[in-house]
Amino acid sequence: MNAKMLEKRREILKKINVLSDKCNCQTATEFQNCPNCKQIAKHGQKLLSLVNKRNTKILDENYAAIKSSNLPLTKEKYIELKRESNTDQQIAMMFNVTPGTIMNWKKLNNIKTERLKGRRYNVR
Repeated sequence: MNAKMLEKRREILKKINVLSDKCNCQTATEFQNCPNCKQIAKHGQKLLSLVNKRNTKILDENYAAIKSSNLPLTKEKYIELKRESNTDQQIAMMFNVTPGTIMNWKKLNNIKTERLKGRRYNVR
């Protein structure tokens, strides 16, 4: 946890501490109507969002498109597989990728599928 995040956390905890000293609620019914408890809940949510922030590395904004463009799948092959009643999940397994990669590949190649009756698909 870096110093800036630690300082924000301390500020939120100080606010919660001040509000909890003012509050004399004993039952759940009182908690729901108490303005101090509502403020404590809001600060608690801020604290949770601060602590639960994912530390992600900065990625190229086109990461999904770049990853999907390396997929050895053509539009024709995809249409053929769909006409054979394969789902996107099955196609993903065939190419050893995730279904999300197939979804990104479809967006990259401007492919839209709509489900017809049963397991038949119309690919545009």
